[in-house]
Amino acid sequence: MGLKVLMIGAYPLEPGTVNGGIESVTSTLVPALAERADIESITVLRFHEGEASTDFRSEGPKVSVHYIRGQKRLAALTQSFLDVRRARRIVSMVKPDIVHGQEIGRRGDIAVRCGPNPVVTVHGMVHVETRMAAERSFRDRLRVRLFDNIVARVLRRAKVVISISEYDRDELAGQIRGIALRIGNPTAPEFFSPAALAPAPPTLLYAGLLVPLQNPLGLLNAFAAARRAVPEARLALIGPQPDADYLQTIRDRVSALGLDDNVEITGLVDTARIRGEIADSRAVVLFSRQENSPTIIAQAMASGKPVVASRVGGVPEMVEDGETGFLVESEDEVALSDRLQALLKDEDLCLRLGARAHEVARQRFMPAEVAAKTVEAYRKALE
Repeated sequence: MGLKVLMIGAYPLEPGTVNGGIESVTSTLVPALAERADIESITVLRFHEGEASTDFRSEGPKVSVHYIRGQKRLAALTQSFLDVRRARRIVSMVKPDIVHGQEIGRRGDIAVRCGPNPVVTVHGMVHVETRMAAERSFRDRLRVRLFDNIVARVLRRAKVVISISEYDRDELAGQIRGIALRIGNPTAPEFFSPAALAPAPPTLLYAGLLVPLQNPLGLLNAFAAARRAVPEARLALIGPQPDADYLQTIRDRVSALGLDDNVEITGLVDTARIRGEIADSRAVVLFSRQENSPTIIAQAMASGKPVVASRVGGVPEMVEDGETGFLVESEDEVALSDRLQALLKDEDLCLRLGARAHEVARQRFMPAEVAAKTVEAYRKALE
């Protein structure tokens, strides 16, 4: 008999509409696991805070998805008490061999407390990001302490901790009590289409959260300088906009820099739109202050596009400077602008870097290979 897996974490509320990197990973990994003979079933438990069109969805003979409105008030303070109870009801019904939490924050905490043989995948360094975003208020200090405690508990209880980069494995090594493994995230097969390996207009793409940690304001400053050298250049900013005030700050910066005709800001889009935006861009750019292993970088590389990104977290493990894209220091707007200009002016350079990025992506991010390594992690947890 194959393994029965309960996966807890972000998963698309609607098929094809992916919101964030973890949803992209889970919606790629689940079908890849389901194709394997050594997997009997996969039950996905998605807690959400908004609205879902259904409480349950079947996605083929092996995959079922439960959508449950998650605890919102005092969740971190009460250790997600209500969500743990709901998850345990699913566990009693499914009787999984493995519970796989897709993060080391609240969802990972639920996974290690609700069922047997817990496995967690790190994804974001939630406690680090919480600390970086915190101000000096009592509420922020409490939030930092709570997430430090959550992460410590998850890493202490998990039988296997899957790191998606050497960066997060090194950072967390002293807290992991179980088996530590390194498995990169998969990228959906449709991003590997060779159709994207073609010339594109002088457009740059940012796809991700529009929040201070990702530093879109610094990106706009660098792009404004690059546009002076390449007047026809365009920049697309695509992604969730959780803070209306910060979004207005971004729009004000666009206007102040005289970029209203050169910058397009779009909210959440589906996977097909992201694929199209990548194909229509010269390069993908991130100027983050903190990252682990961003999904959009893997998607861009699979699509044959170079990436320009900050040298933070696990990004240098993905982007080889001068071979698959360019790396710059976080906050160095001058260096970022120089690299953007190089790609905007030289389409042959983009194609060369993009072709190499595509080759590397095929070696690292194919779903079948990641699924095989994930099953190996499950076997180790069972041992």
